[in-house]
Amino acid sequence: MKRLLLTIVAAAAAVLPLPALNRIPAWLEDAVIYHIYPSSYMDSDGDGIGDLRGIESRLDYIRSLGVTAIWISPIFESEFVDGGYDVTDFYRVDPRFGTNADLVSLVRTAHSKGIRVLLDLVAGHTSDRNAWFLQSRNGEPYQRYTDYYIWTDSRDKVPNGNFIKSDAPRDGNYMKNYFDAQPALNYGYANPDPAEPWQQHMDAPGPMAVRNELKDIMSFWVEKGVDGYRVDMAMSIVKNDPDKSGTMRFWRDVIGWFESRYPECVLMSEWGDPEKAIPAGFHVDLMIDKHTQMYRPLMVNAAHRGGPKVCYFEAGGSGGAELREFAANYSRVLAATRGHGFSTMPTASHDNWRVNTNGRNTPEQIKAALTMFLLMPWPPIIYYGDEIGMRTVMETPPKEGSLSRSGRNRSPMRTPMQWDSTPNAGFSTAPKDSLYLPIDPSEERPTVAAQESDPESILNYVREVLALRRENPALGTRGEWRVLSDLETAYPLVYERRLGEERFIVAINPSARRAVTPVSGIDGRPVVIFGDSDDFSYLRYRSGDRIAVKPFGAVVCRIEPAAK
Repeated sequence: MKRLLLTIVAAAAAVLPLPALNRIPAWLEDAVIYHIYPSSYMDSDGDGIGDLRGIESRLDYIRSLGVTAIWISPIFESEFVDGGYDVTDFYRVDPRFGTNADLVSLVRTAHSKGIRVLLDLVAGHTSDRNAWFLQSRNGEPYQRYTDYYIWTDSRDKVPNGNFIKSDAPRDGNYMKNYFDAQPALNYGYANPDPAEPWQQHMDAPGPMAVRNELKDIMSFWVEKGVDGYRVDMAMSIVKNDPDKSGTMRFWRDVIGWFESRYPECVLMSEWGDPEKAIPAGFHVDLMIDKHTQMYRPLMVNAAHRGGPKVCYFEAGGSGGAELREFAANYSRVLAATRGHGFSTMPTASHDNWRVNTNGRNTPEQIKAALTMFLLMPWPPIIYYGDEIGMRTVMETPPKEGSLSRSGRNRSPMRTPMQWDSTPNAGFSTAPKDSLYLPIDPSEERPTVAAQESDPESILNYVREVLALRRENPALGTRGEWRVLSDLETAYPLVYERRLGEERFIVAINPSARRAVTPVSGIDGRPVVIFGDSDDFSYLRYRSGDRIAVKPFGAVVCRIEPAAK
């Protein structure tokens, strides 16, 4: 264990300190964020699709969780080739969700309840039906949007990479950012190829015009009360930028401008590399791509990118390698970014499987996993429905681009919120066959109404964990974090949260067997303050201390000074 801990500490110490870039809004340090996929949350008008008025009608419930901010997946006008991530008009709410006035109403009501509102900003591309692209594809020189997209200078030239052969009037082919219907906006090239004059430098007039348009979009909604953005595919902006230095420079400019005008607003990135995203100026980076050695196996429980992956939170208890990799990566990232921004792992998302997936489906298993997500030194992000243990409904059919480019169906994570036992689980009054996606057909599906009155429910457990975090700053973003348990043993995981003289340990055993681990650095007496004290044992031997946790157990202890 000592060798592993020394390796982690050495890796963390080797990271150079960041320059003083980011001003972190004070409210973010205590934030709990709730991620809503709007088509699936609450339908107010009976058309079978969730909308902004529906979200507004549920704000009291959201506040009751202990949530202080909501993040809403894209709501701008769209063709919905990719679930709203193909935007046709960045300045208009799509009619399926309501109007611009409905968004302003939602923001004002949320603010009156102490809840901030973050929108999803699709910065890297648009729909191929966007008016900007329709003008750009005509190829007329000197028009406003001519250089808003990346085009080759000949239809006969189809470079390697994400280029789509076009039949547009313009003599060229365009670059896509994800699906074919999502042409990449032209923020330029960090290293243009001199042999390809159509590759514009990131500081050329065309890319600078697109950059200014992005600033206009950001201002437009913030001036209406929005509190910030989660930026989709933030790493994909500047092209031919292998070390991302150009992309980092781009975001430093945009975020520097943004912070100077809107110092209380927050920017979160879908980058997956906090050691680049945080120096680029983002306040939060979502660890859902590069540093996924625990996150993705936690959600997927299956083969991952061509090889088998074992989930740490799997009942079999064979995920020790994933835990060790996560601990090393997170320790390094935390040391490199602390005080400048946060790396965080959502409980799930519209793209990644829920905690309740496959064999990980009992309340005890779900509670154990959620304890980890909610008591780390990052702003917790709860995906709607995870607070009641909604499952990944594997039989859900694809919808609106939910099939990823790799063929993975993402609809199973987007099923409607389950409110009560009325038809359609209280999500909509529409006929069943008119719903955006089918409701979970299981007769045992969890609902908010059923869990409200059950003191042992997942819903009330989440409320209690968040209250514990709120009442004890050492358990929040300000507290230090370090692993105390033996990473070779892996089960249970025991980590310390410390702020000044306040010390806590969080002990989690997601396996189906009682687990015992050597621990170091307790230096006091653990007293259980959350969870069942019968689930936990602190054992002292001449050979060293041990902690034992029952199957699927999770406890929080305060460390009392050792008796003199």
